[in-house]
Amino acid sequence: MEKFLERYDSKISGVISTFDRMIFKGHIMSFFRKGNRHHYLFQEKVLFKDFGKYAKKVSGEIKDKARELSDKEGRPLIPLDSSSISKEDVARKIQEEEQVKECLICVLARLSQFELKNGYF
Repeated sequence: MEKFLERYDSKISGVISTFDRMIFKGHIMSFFRKGNRHHYLFQEKVLFKDFGKYAKKVSGEIKDKARELSDKEGRPLIPLDSSSISKEDVARKIQEEEQVKECLICVLARLSQFELKNGYF
């Protein structure tokens, strides 16, 4: 890791140290460059008019996988109703309360008010 940081020092603006397994939500910047999203959707055989349905389908698949992982590992799936909640604090609290030493601590999901009201998780 140190060699990597030294080699790319001029291109690195910061370093994050965190848990062994953590999923960050983000954006694939190349997807947002002009023309690239059209190429991606073409490869996926998705018409522009169907993008909304496609996005909901993919989002649903991700949520289903999160549920499966939670169930498989016997760990809690915790819906969060605000992006301002510290996910690290939630995970650390569960880790301490349940004395988790090694394994998945929990699965955290940021849900919309609609999903929370309608029991999607």
